[in-house]
Amino acid sequence: MGRIGQPEDLARAAVFFASDDAAWVTGERLTASGGLRS
Repeated sequence: MGRIGQPEDLARAAVFFASDDAAWVTGERLTASGGLRS
């Protein structure tokens, strides 16, 4: 993407997982590293 992740990027994912739309999502791990991996 050419940029470091911002708090708003993580917020969108958090809102999705907290919503009824994510009811069918089970056993997933979301890596929110802002593009950095160690």
